[in-house]
Amino acid sequence: MYKLKNNFKMKKYLSLAFVFLFGFALFSCSDDDDNDSNPNPEPEPEVRDNFSVLGVIEGAYYLAQTESLSEGTLSFVNNGTQLEADQAARIIASGDYLYSLNYGTGLLTQLKANTNGGYDIVKEINAGLSVGTNRPRFKLASEDIIMVYNVTVEPIKDQDDNIIDNTCTLRLASVSIPDLTIANLNEFVIPQSDNAKQGGTIGYHPMRVDGPVISEDKIYFGLMHMDMSDPTTPPPFRKPKQTGLETLVFDYPSLTNGTVVESSVASGHTTGYRAPSMHVDEEGDVYQVNWFMSGNSFDLSAGDKTVISRLRDGVYDQAYSFNVSEALGLSTNIASVGWFYVGNGIGYMPIQLEDEGTYYNSNSWSVAKIDVYNKTAVKLDVPLSGLFSYENGVAANEMFYMAISPIGGESYVYEFDPESNDFTQGLKLDGGNVVVDGVY
Repeated sequence: MYKLKNNFKMKKYLSLAFVFLFGFALFSCSDDDDNDSNPNPEPEPEVRDNFSVLGVIEGAYYLAQTESLSEGTLSFVNNGTQLEADQAARIIASGDYLYSLNYGTGLLTQLKANTNGGYDIVKEINAGLSVGTNRPRFKLASEDIIMVYNVTVEPIKDQDDNIIDNTCTLRLASVSIPDLTIANLNEFVIPQSDNAKQGGTIGYHPMRVDGPVISEDKIYFGLMHMDMSDPTTPPPFRKPKQTGLETLVFDYPSLTNGTVVESSVASGHTTGYRAPSMHVDEEGDVYQVNWFMSGNSFDLSAGDKTVISRLRDGVYDQAYSFNVSEALGLSTNIASVGWFYVGNGIGYMPIQLEDEGTYYNSNSWSVAKIDVYNKTAVKLDVPLSGLFSYENGVAANEMFYMAISPIGGESYVYEFDPESNDFTQGLKLDGGNVVVDGVY
């Protein structure tokens, strides 16, 4: 994703002035001018004229192309390509391709936009087979690596058939792109931390990893825990672990020396859901949001808060904590399941407002602009919608774009200006029964 630079327009004018002065000096001065040229000029911002939009209509997944996200209309009716999705389809984009994971068969399909507004299949592999499930999870960990992974949970019982512990094994594979080849297969038994042993009836066990990012020689995975006392009930119907934060860290690219690092600055999961929980900034630091949800079966206990934490060199930076809940200053409790990084510390975070309804099936979500460097957060006055399963936004053309599709209402792509708190309503999408899960 392109990292936007602050004061871009001013820099552009300064650059033009520099070019003029440099040309004048070259004309009137000596051969020493070659030593004054800039060997590392600042890159121009990414300019794009083709984007993809992922829509869900009554359980069916569709991808469609558009030349603009800031104006016009886009419909999925008789347009685009329907994706193979036994249970769901998940999309990531890198370079000239999109990659669709069929969550239900484990097939990973490489797609390329065609001239008819749809997408052609370039290549396909069974990524789920490599990690032993037809419902693997995956994320783009770097520009040329997709990580595919799955956690198996096997109960350990005593002589009276009571569960006393669990063996949680992470299976993970590195998929090189764009050639779409599996480069590495690993297994790792995730240890139960001392912190996790304190919770629940007989402790919490790690049952999911997600949101991997690579920084220098480390790869970071967020962790989700569940109460071991009821292993038959899947999430989100059990209460999540609410004691501390944990992240699984490996050496990279060897995927060895796995360890669980911990922080007590807040509580909750660190996996994110469909939106990413972690991002690497320009300095190589990892910024991570926690996940706890309010209402219904999720536990919003006293003192819980949405925070951004920072990891450096494979451990939590205990000197850094950004309390997003406090910075927003709202009267309602808020929660988040991921966020999007634009650059220079600026990001956009879907936030769930507890007073507006349940997290899953009501228009209770808004968007906050956050600054992880200055620890500021502003709730933006966009329409309330359902963003629990929202996957992806895109930074291009000096702006950030994401779709907002209120349940039962009109859907639009919104254009956000990272230089201010301004935003505008852009591309109009199908409304009503259409849920837009991402733009790419």
